[in-house]
Amino acid sequence: MASDKIIRYDEEFIGKVEKLKDFLDIEEKDYPVMHSYLMDNFGYLFQVFQYYSKQIAEGTVQDFEEADEDTKRELMRPLSHRQYEMIGRSFSIWEEEKDLVLSSLWDYLYDNGRIYKKRIMSSAEVCGFSLILMNVYKCLSKSK
Repeated sequence: MASDKIIRYDEEFIGKVEKLKDFLDIEEKDYPVMHSYLMDNFGYLFQVFQYYSKQIAEGTVQDFEEADEDTKRELMRPLSHRQYEMIGRSFSIWEEEKDLVLSSLWDYLYDNGRIYKKRIMSSAEVCGFSLILMNVYKCLSKSK
């Protein structure tokens, strides 16, 4: 049984990531539209992060326990060095670096092309993505 709490790098999810890249490549960005797109397509990851944090702290992550061995391994995969760099870069929310902050979200997910080799978003990746997304939201709210 597939859990809705396990984020899969399936065709639908990768399509959303690639559309995000299309938004970032536009010269004149429509920040309110980008904000809506992020909320609609990635906002649920905040809830997944909260679920993981609570369940891991309580030692009752049923989704992890019921997963097959390959899925368990991927759920526990650590962040890559590049993903750590993207988290740090996202905290640079000065106005003149807004595009750098925004691109850190895509760079984090893309992870030098590793996105196409992954099946599952690890719990560490969900956490890191949530941190970056929060910084992107702050950056976009200053653009309105």
